[in-house]
Order: sequence, then C-alpha cells, then structure tokens
Amino acid sequence: MTDSTPENDEPTSFGQKTKKWYEKNKPTIRAVGGAFGAVAAFFAVAVVAYTISPDDAEDAGSAADSADESEQRNSPVKHAVTPHTRRLSDGREIDVSGYERGGSSEDEDEDPGEAAA
Repeated sequence: MTDSTPENDEPTSFGQKTKKWYEKNKPTIRAVGGAFGAVAAFFAVAVVAYTISPDDAEDAGSAADSADESEQRNSPVKHAVTPHTRRLSDGREIDVSGYERGGSSEDEDEDPGEAAA
C-alpha cells in the first residue's frame, strides 16, 4: 500500500487522506456538485411538468363526468333570496334587491321573461 508516513512513523489514516484530498480539491468538488444538482433539479421540474399537463387535467375531468353519468344531478331547489348589501372590490356597498333563485329550467309554469330578469 502507498501509505505515507508522517514524522512520527505512524501510517496516515484513510480519513486524514480523504480530508486532505477534499481540502485540496474543494472548488472542483463544489462545482461538479452544483452542476449535478442543477441538472437534477431541471429533470425533476420537467418530470412534474410532464405528469401534470393541462391536457391530462381536462381528460381527467371528462372521465369523472362520464363515470357520473349513471347518477343524475338533482335540480336546484327554488328559494327566495332576501335583500342585502354587497361590498364591491373598490370598497363601495350596493343594495341588492330580493329575487328568486333555483328551480329547474323545465318549469313550465314560469314565464321566460321572468327567468331572465
């Protein structure tokens, strides 16, 4: 083996050799580690972006819709909304008059003009 011997004739340990080698090559080791980390981060982001694409999200939504075709959605219950005030994004408050909400579009006793108002 090529162990160097210090002044007191004791062989240098592997740990000491490694520490000296690391101190000597620290800038190179850090540069290689940084480059490797950057490449690994790039691939991680690319994999995540590939697995979560907008096309997949749309396909998943349509698949969920087709799975629920056997379950029919209940029509909304007709109810009255009481008059209230609403705060707008610019800070103003406006009064909202009461109105009726809900009910199915198949209600024939309702005038079409009433539904639009």
